[in-house]
Amino acid sequence: MSQQYTLQEWLMAIAMNNDAFRQRLLHDPREALADELGLSLPQGVTMQVHEDTPTTIHLVLPLKPQRGEPGERSEAELAHVSGE
Repeated sequence: MSQQYTLQEWLMAIAMNNDAFRQRLLHDPREALADELGLSLPQGVTMQVHEDTPTTIHLVLPLKPQRGEPGERSEAELAHVSGE
């Protein structure tokens, strides 16, 4: 059974094993994606790449779904997940 990766997981895996790509991704993600992988971001979309340090941890929250979109959780579901 093959494992499917999100683009983010795939990029992280490459960056963990390829220091040159990691540095390019940190400094110019759009160019790194285009030159190294042949990928381009849609017009108007930007990408910010951050690197954790021993004293700074980055937390990225996913885009919050609009009301009624798939993936939105009800207050009751959230209370159940949080143990309330």
